[in-house]
Amino acid sequence: MKYSLGAFVGFIIFTILVDFLLHRLIHQNAKKRIGHFAFPFGTFWFYSIPTLYIIGFTTIFASIKASQSALIYVIFQWLLVSYLLIYVPKFVYYLAYKVTHRAIKVKNKFSSDGKIKKMNEGRYPSISRKKFLSQVGIVMASLPFVSLLFGVMKGRFNFSKRYTKLSFPNLPEAFDGLKIVQISDLHLGSLNSNYEEMEEAVKLINDEYPDLICFTGDLVNNFYEETIGWEKVFSKLNARIGKFSVLGNHDYGDYSKWDSQEEKKENLNNIKLAHKRLGFNLLNNQSQVLESNGDKLLVTGVENWGHPPFPQYGDLKKATEGTNGVPFKLLLSHDPDHWDAEVTKQFDHDLTLAGHTHGMQFGIEFKNFQWSPAKYKFRRWAGLYNEGNQYLYVNRGLGYLGMPARVGMPPEITIIELTRGTISNEPM
Repeated sequence: MKYSLGAFVGFIIFTILVDFLLHRLIHQNAKKRIGHFAFPFGTFWFYSIPTLYIIGFTTIFASIKASQSALIYVIFQWLLVSYLLIYVPKFVYYLAYKVTHRAIKVKNKFSSDGKIKKMNEGRYPSISRKKFLSQVGIVMASLPFVSLLFGVMKGRFNFSKRYTKLSFPNLPEAFDGLKIVQISDLHLGSLNSNYEEMEEAVKLINDEYPDLICFTGDLVNNFYEETIGWEKVFSKLNARIGKFSVLGNHDYGDYSKWDSQEEKKENLNNIKLAHKRLGFNLLNNQSQVLESNGDKLLVTGVENWGHPPFPQYGDLKKATEGTNGVPFKLLLSHDPDHWDAEVTKQFDHDLTLAGHTHGMQFGIEFKNFQWSPAKYKFRRWAGLYNEGNQYLYVNRGLGYLGMPARVGMPPEITIIELTRGTISNEPM
């Protein structure tokens, strides 16, 4: 979890500004209705709540780097979601009120008689402008509140299967019809012992009878302790050929200040061992050749490679030494930026699987349309992409980080079927 000073300052400014503007709006309306001293008692409640949030986030900001406990991430995520449930509706209410008020003034200005006609003309009961504006604000503010609440209660475990069928002329005949299930970004510390919910995800995966299961990084938020107890869930994953994994940027412990490099190294080593405990074959800048009936397919995994501030530990050249003779190559690389920066320019991997973006855990997807704030940060943020004959699939993540919710961007289980034939590829 990248907790920058700039984001923290922006949070304080946003919090104070929203409360100031909304308090002023309510005070002005109350003043017009019942007098000058109509709303002084509300000042305490308006400014004590943001003060508590600012103190809470300041405490986390000051201690998160030094913390040696995964609990701080759990505290942060529930503090954040409670904040969003209060302040996003407040902000939307204010905007809706002011925009609607402005629209009415414009309509009034250009109306034939210079006045807004009463909204109750005829058989309908009268409604004042203030009440109408308030109701518009409440309706608009309820939308993000309900959406976020649903994302917390249901959305974060509303697992979605996404099917893609890819055809390649160079796929060996023995691997025609190979079924790959990809998962990514578990962030076990954030899941906070929700074993039963994740067992449902494991069942959904096993129901596909995959040949390969590929996990593309971010097993934890920061600490190996987050993995304890999860072997009873993920060791139940079944794949006919094998289960492979790589590390993500969160798996290196880079988001904490350690007492010594030895302590940090031990944390990383224990996380690597956890992959084995959970049943995965961790590929750290390594390749493994799969053979069937004399045909070969290469599975390569690299350590995290991303643009700063994300680390570049991945070494694809080292990982693929001596593999030139294999006709089809599958790459696991956590950060999709790696694909554009290095994979497509210097290597010949047919299919790359990545994660990292989470789809920002928020977005809109309808038929062929998809949007998320992630698109403004990542060039490749969700789904299938291609450059020439090379393909990239970006998984939206199975877990969550920061915000314990998913709104319009459900946790993803990707099912990819590889077939031998002319390239003609698109999501199913």
